[in-house]
Amino acid sequence: MVRQARRSNQARRGESQERILDAAEALFARNGFNGVSVKDIAEAADVDASLLHYYFTSKAGLYSAVIGRRAGQVNAARLTALQTYAADAGGAVTVAGVVRTYVQATFDFAMTGGEGYLNYLAVIAQLNSTPAGAIPIAEATPFDDVVQVFIDLLRQASPGSTDAELYWFYHMLSGAISLSWARTGRIDRLSGGVCRSTDFEAIAAQMIAVFSRGLDGPGTPAGRRRGGV
Repeated sequence: MVRQARRSNQARRGESQERILDAAEALFARNGFNGVSVKDIAEAADVDASLLHYYFTSKAGLYSAVIGRRAGQVNAARLTALQTYAADAGGAVTVAGVVRTYVQATFDFAMTGGEGYLNYLAVIAQLNSTPAGAIPIAEATPFDDVVQVFIDLLRQASPGSTDAELYWFYHMLSGAISLSWARTGRIDRLSGGVCRSTDFEAIAAQMIAVFSRGLDGPGTPAGRRRGGV
């Protein structure tokens, strides 16, 4: 008779931590940081609350761990896509190309990751619309370095745009992405079901179409400087 190998303490700890993170992620996505208690998370994860404090120190520490757990995957997807596009385009990067690359990588992540990833993106949507200092890490997120790569590529693609215009452009795009990640259902009601807040494929296509001309169209500041109306 072959005796099954016992799991190591490290493996058991890892499983417990993942279960806690999954439970916290789902609850934060639904109720927000301030609407969830350590007790709520412990009950959802089926662990003693003392274990949460042991692994993560506090609810704030757990929240930061939830944000950090998948951030590397989001950053890698975006950064790899942007670097590949820049290498392929050489010196001929365009606003449309940069926007398409960034948005598509963002929503490919959302469409292929399953329910846990959707919960994570809902948490990020809340983080993006929360005043600095209201919740942990609201002032700086793990995504800022890749955002700067995106803006640097926009600067190459639209040399006539000022830094203020580039950062406002990102601000507007980030807002559209965050609202989409939140999946509020409002667009479903407004459109009578023609548009669905869960249809990330359609959202990505529409976002790319709208923002691809956001710096160079005739109605934009850069477009007007180039002689547009």
